[in-house]
Parts: sequence; C-alpha cells; structure tokens
Amino acid sequence: MSKKEALTDHRGRSLMLGRLQQQAQGRKRSAARMPRWRRPVIGYVLSIPFVGGVSLGILWVQHRFPHFSFFDGPLLLAVMVMALIWGIGPAIFSALLCTAVLAYMYIPVSLSLDVTTWYALLPIAPFFLSSVIIALVTGQRESARRRAHSAEQEEHERANELEATFEAMADGVIVYDNMGHILRTNAVARSLFALDTRPKPKFSLRLRRERKPALWILDEHAQPLSEEQSPLSRILNGEVLTSVNAMDVILQIQDGNEVQLNVTGAPVYNFGGRPIGAICVYRDVTERRRLERRTQDALNALLAMAEALVQVPDDANSSREYPAVEEQTPATVTEVARRLADLTCSILGCRRVGIIALEPETDILRPVVVVGLSAEQERQWRADQQQYGRLSDSPYPEFVSRLRAHEVLLLDMTQPPFLDQPNPYRVRTMLIAPMFVGDQLVGLLLLDYGGVEHQYTAEEMALAGASAKLAALVIERERLLYERAKAQANELALREANRRMDEFLGMAGHELRTPLTAISGNIQLAMRQVKKSIGEDGTYAVDLASKLELVQTLLDRAERQVRLQNRLVGDLLDISRIQANKIALKLEPCDLVAIVREAVQDQSLLVPARSIRLHVPAEATAPVVADADRIGQVVTNYLTNALKYSSADRPVEVFLAVDGQMARVSVQDEGPGLSPAEQQAIWERFYQVERIKVQSGSGTGLGLGLHICQTIIEQHQGQVGVQSLPGEGSTFWFTLPLARV
Repeated sequence: MSKKEALTDHRGRSLMLGRLQQQAQGRKRSAARMPRWRRPVIGYVLSIPFVGGVSLGILWVQHRFPHFSFFDGPLLLAVMVMALIWGIGPAIFSALLCTAVLAYMYIPVSLSLDVTTWYALLPIAPFFLSSVIIALVTGQRESARRRAHSAEQEEHERANELEATFEAMADGVIVYDNMGHILRTNAVARSLFALDTRPKPKFSLRLRRERKPALWILDEHAQPLSEEQSPLSRILNGEVLTSVNAMDVILQIQDGNEVQLNVTGAPVYNFGGRPIGAICVYRDVTERRRLERRTQDALNALLAMAEALVQVPDDANSSREYPAVEEQTPATVTEVARRLADLTCSILGCRRVGIIALEPETDILRPVVVVGLSAEQERQWRADQQQYGRLSDSPYPEFVSRLRAHEVLLLDMTQPPFLDQPNPYRVRTMLIAPMFVGDQLVGLLLLDYGGVEHQYTAEEMALAGASAKLAALVIERERLLYERAKAQANELALREANRRMDEFLGMAGHELRTPLTAISGNIQLAMRQVKKSIGEDGTYAVDLASKLELVQTLLDRAERQVRLQNRLVGDLLDISRIQANKIALKLEPCDLVAIVREAVQDQSLLVPARSIRLHVPAEATAPVVADADRIGQVVTNYLTNALKYSSADRPVEVFLAVDGQMARVSVQDEGPGLSPAEQQAIWERFYQVERIKVQSGSGTGLGLGLHICQTIIEQHQGQVGVQSLPGEGSTFWFTLPLARV
C-alpha cells in the first residue's frame, strides 16, 4: 500500500480530514448532551415530591400565619423552576399537580360537585393557564439558552481551530485595516518582519519615504518600490494577487539580511461591498530562488561549456581568431581553461578549482589555471604543482592507477597518508577528476571546499566527472585549433613569401633591366656618333666638337644608369646581409655635420636643378662614433626619396640639430604625405605606397631603402621615424648618440 493510499479512504477522501470532522462532531454531541439528572424522566419523577414539598411549605406557612392566602406565587415559582431545569414536559406536569393542590386548598372536601363548586373552581383556571404559559415560555427560553451556549462553545472551539491553523501556517499571514495598519499576524509573519507578539495598533508596513523603517521592501530586481507599487497598496486598491499574478519582492532587514518573498492576497469587504482591509500572504522563497539561480547558473555553465566545445570557427573567422602564429601563445588556452574553471566552480559551489594538463607523450604535469586563489597564492600553487614533474613519478601509484581507470577520487587530507603533507589552504577533502579524451588521460581537475566540512554526493561527483570530460574536450579542441591555426599561418606565410618573391623578382628584373637598357642605348648612340665623326679615309668631321659633346652627354647618361644599377645591386646585397645578420660596420670617430653636408653636396651636383637647403648651426659639430659611409647612405636615401616623390619646383630642407647627447638629422619634402598606417608600413621590406607615384627623376626602387636605413641606424643605437600628413609633405628623421669626449 502506498503512502497516498494509506492516507485516503475508498472514496478518495483524506483520512486525516475525516478524523478531524469526526472529532468535531463528537465534541458537538458532547456539548449538546445534558447531565443525567436533568433528563425529562427525572423531572417527571421529581416533580411530585417537589410540588408536594412546596405544598407542605405553604400549609406550614398558613398554619403559622392564618391570614396568609397567597398560594399561587410559590406554586408558579415551582412550575418555573421545573421548566428551567427539566424543560416544558415536566413543567406542565408540575402545573397540573400545582393546580390539583390549589384546587384542594380552595375547594373543601365536603362540597359536592354542583354549581357552587364550579364557581369555586373559577379562580383556579387562570392559575392553570398562567402556569402552562410560564412553563412554555420558560422552557423555550431555557432551550434557546442551551442552544446559544452550545453554539458559543462550538464557535469558540472553531475559533481556536482557526487560530491554531492561522498560527501553524507555513506562510506569513498579515491582516490589515483599510489604512494599512496591522490587525493580526501569525508566527511566521512576526518572524519574517521582526514584529512583536502583539503588534501595536496603527503599526504600518506601508513604505513611507518620510520615515526610516527597520525594513525595506524592494522589487525582484532589488530596486526600491514606491508606495503605489507595493503589494499592500495594490490589494487595498481592489486588486487580487493570486498565484498567477503573485508579486515577488525582496525584504531588506536592518541587519543587512535579505529575504525573498512571494506575495499574494485579496481585499476584505464589508456587507455593503466597501473595502475594510486586506489579507496578505507572504511566502519565503529565498531558498527556492537560490536553488533556482544555482540550477540556472549550472545549466548556463553547462551550456557555455557545450557551446565552447561545439563552436568551431569557420574559415572566414579563423584568421580573425588566430591571425598569426606569433600571437598564438599558451595564454589562449589558459584563458579558456580559466573560464571552464569558473564555470565548474559556479556549478558545484566549491571554494577552489584547478586544472592541470598532462602531456601524453612525456607524462609531464603542467599547471594550467586555478580559481579561488589570490595572485600570490596562484604563483605558489603553480610552483607546488610543478615539483611533481611526471605523473608516473607520483608517490601514490595506487591513486594514479585509479585515475587512469576513469575513477573520480575523494582524498581526505586530514587522514594518512596526507596528514603529514603540507596543506597551506587547510583543505579537508579534495576531489580529483581525471580528464580523458577517448582513452587518453590529458589532465586532472581538482576542487575543494576549503576547511568547510562537505559531504560529496553521488550527483556532485558525477557532475565533477562530467565537467572534467567537457574541460578535456574543450582544451583538446583549443589545442587542435591552435595547431590548425599554426598550419594555416605557415601556409599563409609561405604563400606570402612566394608572392613577395614573385613580386620582387619581377620588380628587381624590371629595375635592373631599365638602367641596362638605358646604358646599352646610350653606348650605341655614342658609338654611332664616334663613327660619324671619323670618315672612311680617317679624316675627322667638320663638326667634331659638337659630336664629341653629344658623345660626352650620352656617356654621362650611361654613367648615371650605372650608378643607379650599382645602388640597386648594393641594396640587394645589403638586404641579404641584414637577413643573414652579417652587415658589417666600420665604427670610428667622425663628424655627423660633415657627413650630412657631403651627402647634400653630392645630390646637389647630381640634380643641380633641384633646391636642397641645408640648415646647420654655424660652426656646429656633432661628433659621433659611426660608419661614415653607412650614415651617408642613410642621408642619401632620405634625400633621393624626397627628391623623387616631390615636385621638381619644390625645395627639400635638411636639418641637423643637437639636443643633449643626441644628434637629430631630418629631411623635409613637400610631397603627397603619408597616412598613419603608411607611416608604419614603409619601414618593412619590399613595401611601396601604391598611390604615390614618382614626380621627378626615374625609377621606383625595390622598396628596400628605408628598411636598410632603419637597420643601419638601429645598429648605431639610434632611432628612425617620420612625421607626415596626407597632402602636406613628410619629414624623415633619425637620431644618433653623440660620442663622449
């Protein structure tokens, strides 16, 4: 038989309710049951001696007081007593007896039954009628009194039952008047609202801003409730709060505690339909809401784990999440593991959660993350975990075997063999769950509740094991994604290297072929002019001087192209030396002013049509320890770029200044300028700004000059930079430390 069947009868009614109803009916019958001596039969029997006794009393009084003739009064009183005690029947019987006694007293025995006798009986008739009326009225009144008394007792018992029920209710119940003042409370309400056993009249729980009550009622979002929004005001305004539209509030007590309440209630009306008060039922749902939040948090955490597990970035987003191999560090996996540890901690409500990775190939333990510790304690935890080295070297091989067998371990740290081990966090019981991917052990999940005594349930152990499996899968997923990103990055780097190599070969071939073509053309033209200057008979032409001048011009052009090609080849050699870290510097004391001045003079001779202005303080010197040729190469590169990318009618300014222990050289042009992104990219190898075209001179170069300049200056312990705005020209600069004198 089930528990439900044991508590119900064959009609499905509650046995407990039936018992209560039977007890109530029994009490009603016992209240209605009169004593045995007051039963009507006893009244009939006792009425004879009672009336006889009254009659004897009347006779004795008449004997003592011969003039006494008021016999009706005592007999009527006897009838009334009988009616009060034994009811109407015995009272009427007593009335008959009293009438007979009265007839005996009024009619002598010697009289015969004639007209005179009937006249003598006339005074007795009113007595009989009066006694019957008194018996009826008195009996009805006594019956009514008994019924009222029985009803009063029943009402009192019912009130006691209701009071007991009211006090025993598991919810707080408060009865208010129409002004919001408390009339009645039960025990739970008094406990919830910290009220006295008997609340003072006019005490109100309605929120009043002008007062500072001992408690505050907030809405479910912990925001203050106005008086109009409070549950009591809504109910007093005629609204009925049931389970469908029940209101959740937060009761904030003065001691800082918060109680979450679910409020229902209804207004109370009088017979005329006017509200005279309200009844509010306050149910404490703090624990239920806490469990709901914990369940929801656990569900969200598991969903987040599952989402992190199944969410694999597509090809379009993989480059965004894993842009380059250099950016992929262990911090990525650590961040994911920290999130998992936080989620596990929120699911189980524990104090600390740690995740330790295990390298399957080497069996080396590597601490990944721990939550629940300060930064200093986390560093100490990592140091403590690293001292174990390999899992196979653990001093507890039996525990290792159980972990490899997919068993979740509970270790009592207050019992051997851990009693003598260091326990800086005073852990009482530690749970260790193995992290498997397939049959491969890839890590351990550790959690504890600190020094608090906690009994791990089977559900908690199963949940910890599930969290460990999810953590293992997510960490394994991160590792696979990292390897995938690394392979993609290597492939992209290889493609980019091949693309740049193709571009470089095409550009280098073009840049090297251009001066060769010019050199070949100029030499061929010069040879033709030489042949024209000398006739077949060996005589010279008349205009020999002009032809030789043309030949000189052609040879000068060829020489410039040779210098250009030499510079290109030099850049290629320099970049190869930089890549091999074999660029050699001949450091010796020199004057930076002289180096800059010489570079400016060389460019002025090469392009005499351009205006190059040198701004150097008079008699200024800038002693440096440097490779003069390399520094001159940097200045020359700055100058050639400024001349190449600015208009032929615009000047180029060169500045040299000394600031403290640093010398600064800057070359300013009035070219198209550079954007911030271009200012960062121009120092890279092979980079060229596509939108900027050569405005004077020829050749675009290989995109190596500024990278070579940066390397040279940095090896001299200096810095390079550019200041530019689009459309306002550019200023390229570098600094060098001055030599100590």
